Amino acid sequence: MDAQETGSNVIGFRSGMHTSCAAIAGTALALRLAPVAPARQAATGDHDLARREMLMLPAASRRLIVLAGEVWLTRDGDAEDYILSAGDQFAVGAGDMAALQALRPSRVRLIAA
Repeated sequence: MDAQETGSNVIGFRSGMHTSCAAIAGTALALRLAPVAPARQAATGDHDLARREMLMLPAASRRLIVLAGEVWLTRDGDAEDYILSAGDQFAVGAGDMAALQALRPSRVRLIAA
């Protein structure tokens, strides 16, 4: 390939060189991705969650009830993710590794099954 063919392309190569890390970091900062609050472990009872806050569910049989708001729930090994709104319930099995994140301010209840 000659110098005229190596001009620039859509993936950031220019004259055969990669885009600098600084340019990539600048692009990432421009996206302004919102930070996610650190996850906390859930005990049985009621939990208030701020928008984007995460809650790790215990690997024990529990029933999750969404009292207010809207949450996203995912389980390890399950191809499906779940969006649950106020009034929805979800059974978490004894061996499930599960986490939920509030899509807006929410209140959930965990009950031992």
